[in-house]
Amino acid sequence: MSARPQIGIIVGSTRPVRVGRPVADEIATLIEAAGGDVVMLDLAEIRLPLLDEALPPASGVRTQPHSVAWAEQIAALDGVVFVTPDYNSGYPAALKNAIDYLKAEWSALPAVVVSYGWSGGASAAAQLSAVLRYIGLDLQGEGVQMAFQPTDFDAAMRMTDAAAFVGRSAEQLRTAVEQLVEVSAQAERAAA
Repeated sequence: MSARPQIGIIVGSTRPVRVGRPVADEIATLIEAAGGDVVMLDLAEIRLPLLDEALPPASGVRTQPHSVAWAEQIAALDGVVFVTPDYNSGYPAALKNAIDYLKAEWSALPAVVVSYGWSGGASAAAQLSAVLRYIGLDLQGEGVQMAFQPTDFDAAMRMTDAAAFVGRSAEQLRTAVEQLVEVSAQAERAAA
């Protein structure tokens, strides 16, 4: 048993210019302050191919090295934060693919959904939360929805200040992260 719960942050966007990673980096500081150790799981860096296992994830049989590595990374977590943009009223295909690779590793894992977009990512959060509940994650609260404002971006549509963007939702994020770390620590102690 580790001294602090291991909290994964899954960055759901894989676009070259994206908001997800800067948002995840800001959330990481909140997790550390709440007493958790951060495991950054950036899908743009992990680069999972489209699900390519012959047997369904529920079988637990994995033959591809990337499948085995992904399963081990998730199995080692005590909790997880899903950071997702809202793309056309849904969450990204890369995130759905990463979720679909596994089954048992998600079971009862405490989780929080953090979404962002012009409407706070409400549609993406709703869809993602429905899938996560269906596969058995233990969602904590309603998650956090972070709405863009036009002043968040420069003329090239690059976010100008991720810390300020995240700062507008700081209290909600802090509360969600503290709850996640607390529940994850309790689950870790119970499993020991």
